[in-house]
Amino acid sequence: MPDISQLQTPSHRSRRAFLALSATGMASGAVVPQLYAAAAGSMGREIRVGLVGCGGRGTGAALQAAAADPAVRIVALGDGFADQLEASAHVLARDAAGQFACPASGRFSGSDAYRRVLDTGVDAVVIAAPPHVRPLHVEAAVAAGAHVFCETPAAIDPAGAARVAHALTAARAAGLAVASGLHARRDSSLAALVADMRGGEIGRLLSVDVHATWRGPWKVAARPDSTAAEERLRNWVSCDALSGGRFVERHVHAIDRGLWALGDRAPATAEPLTNREGDVVAVRYRFDDGAELRASVARVALGPDRICETVVGSRGERDLTLPADGRRFQATMDAFLRAMRSADGMDDGAILVRGSLVAIMGRLAAASGRMVRWDEMLAATPLPAQFAMPAKV
Repeated sequence: MPDISQLQTPSHRSRRAFLALSATGMASGAVVPQLYAAAAGSMGREIRVGLVGCGGRGTGAALQAAAADPAVRIVALGDGFADQLEASAHVLARDAAGQFACPASGRFSGSDAYRRVLDTGVDAVVIAAPPHVRPLHVEAAVAAGAHVFCETPAAIDPAGAARVAHALTAARAAGLAVASGLHARRDSSLAALVADMRGGEIGRLLSVDVHATWRGPWKVAARPDSTAAEERLRNWVSCDALSGGRFVERHVHAIDRGLWALGDRAPATAEPLTNREGDVVAVRYRFDDGAELRASVARVALGPDRICETVVGSRGERDLTLPADGRRFQATMDAFLRAMRSADGMDDGAILVRGSLVAIMGRLAAASGRMVRWDEMLAATPLPAQFAMPAKV
């Protein structure tokens, strides 16, 4: 696991987060647009932020929240492990200075830590625990009336993604801000490039390729006093049942950029291009108009990580690859904090759920060795109407 103590500069604050919404909207489904204004007013000048999941992603997100607004106070921390909780508290006390206002009584460890963080009455919660518990945490945050900054992927299977979608439907009804960890959407130069391509700059869009080669995941050394289940949870990135697998957990950002370029619509099918899931996961998504999104992830023991993202049109090609730049992470958090104080709000719910589901669809195809259809995948777990993706632009 990356050393949390090394998170010192904005460019190193790798973060993932979620924040949540209204108990009333969740329970009744009632539309309560005035609740947003009430919630914003109840915050006054100070914004109380809680963190659920105190690894590098969550700790970085909390630091970005502090940098986004001087009125932010980080008041509650929750994690499955007490040592990780205290390591995060050390970094936040050092780097967030007076904005870290979390005494020992506001630090919670164990499986119910998320609930205890929400019980402190935070205005917003950053949820960065492993992906398999994010649907539960998003639901609880919505029910607690907190604004939501949710890291991606939102879930590891269709049922979990549907749970998140229904929770965020209540968030929309309550008018609370929802942000996702798909930070590329806040990159102004990429947004301009996507707009140009979708406007016909390179002709009809034919295909997108998003391919990555990564070294194996980090691994936390086993501890003499830990159980097998605890060590598995500490190493959740390398456990498909907790992370969704590297195709979902790591490649969701690139897949989302491909979807963005192609018009934010649902692929009709996903088919595996390889069944060597131990080394390579490769999938072809096909759209109703004949366009394709090809995505692959390869794991190597040595060598640098490599990423290739290309859009092909009938009159040319464009590169979607983004340089390493921590400013996108900060820009996303800046927008979220502004939305919490604005009547305009922020709703990344559809982006969050869509990117997660399409990545999950690809993993299901690769794992089963067969074609997966979008409509069949969602037949047992339908999405709320506002999360449905158009088949065509």
